Amino acid sequence: MEKYNPISEEERFHTPRMADVEVSYQSEDGQTTINHTIIRSRPSVAVIIINDDNYVALLKHFRTTTGSWYWEIPTGLIKEGENLREAAKREVEEKVGLVLKGIWQLSFGPNLLDPSKSDENYGIALAYFEGPTERHLEEQKVKENDIVWVPIEKVFERLKDQIGKGKPFKDNMFMSGHSVYAFLTYYFLEN
Repeated sequence: MEKYNPISEEERFHTPRMADVEVSYQSEDGQTTINHTIIRSRPSVAVIIINDDNYVALLKHFRTTTGSWYWEIPTGLIKEGENLREAAKREVEEKVGLVLKGIWQLSFGPNLLDPSKSDENYGIALAYFEGPTERHLEEQKVKENDIVWVPIEKVFERLKDQIGKGKPFKDNMFMSGHSVYAFLTYYFLEN
């Protein structure tokens, strides 16, 4: 397997969350150069929240990339100096309006959903619902206000149909990829 080394990198624009970067790699023998645009992204966390009845909290979230609504678990950026559990707690309290208890890190590492586009590090946390609190949405975030609680076994039944048969997850909407990835991680660690 030929090794490629970075030879240049140029940031074209950036936002508080990510930067658009043109990168170039060259093969060790100098014969091949590869140019590609990637997204350098700050690390993030996705949180699977389970209540005492073994139901999972889901949200409807509008994604401007596709112009569509998706089912998702709560997610957010990990701030400088925060660990994954602190970020999960803060993000869920601020943006979803839920207080958590017992937060565990399930995984953290490169986001493998599409490494051709982003170098994001992505963590998954498991937490238990303690109670409600006030919600604070950021400007430009569009989320349905209602949290939908779905039995965990139904989540896996619906994911099987979404992945295997191309059927929408629920209410004619699909579950987003990062949420699917989080549930698969949870499933493999539990079984």
